[in-house]
Amino acid sequence: MDAIALRPAAVMRGAATRDALLDAAETLIADHGFSTPSHRMIAGQAGTHVALVNYHFGSKEMLFEAAVERRATRLNARWREALDDMRHRPTWSVGDVLNAWWLPFAQLDANNKDDLSWSNYLCTFARLASAPDGEAWYQRYFGVSDRDFHIALAEALPVAAREDVEAGFRYARSLFAEILLYRCGKTGGTCRPRGYREDDVERAMRFIENGLRGVAQTKH
Repeated sequence: MDAIALRPAAVMRGAATRDALLDAAETLIADHGFSTPSHRMIAGQAGTHVALVNYHFGSKEMLFEAAVERRATRLNARWREALDDMRHRPTWSVGDVLNAWWLPFAQLDANNKDDLSWSNYLCTFARLASAPDGEAWYQRYFGVSDRDFHIALAEALPVAAREDVEAGFRYARSLFAEILLYRCGKTGGTCRPRGYREDDVERAMRFIENGLRGVAQTKH
């Protein structure tokens, strides 16, 4: 059999290995964060040779970025749909904007084996702030959606200063990421917050909404 005939099979094996490494990265980041997984842990999770991490991605960090990028289109599409649905309503509020951002995460079930890869991706997203290049990756792959939410919040809070809206949304994302990690079954901090309950998402929404409204009333 000549080399040309073998090439498609080799390409398919390479693509399968890349997917296995991306799946492994998602799983390990979701469970341990960005700092703990090593080349050897990733290769072991993927069932492949440790040298293939750098062979396919150049470095562990580039693999991690590729894992963040891989399903970003799906998450951005869900945010876009949520904002479009919101904007078709006769009226909407700051709370509606926050709920639109949270909507892709609202139905997360970490025990759903049918869509475990999506659950792992959302949990990886929740840990993004802890990555050394996390903010750069966030802006690179989610920056357009971030801007759309800033615009919607600014429309809901027309007297608020731009920098206050942007800061408020940053704080909201940080708090939601912590809550998301608890929903993932991971530890967002050193321990589960005392008194934490499942309806804390609704409390967080009200807390952030009122905080943003308070910012809008501040005189500059």
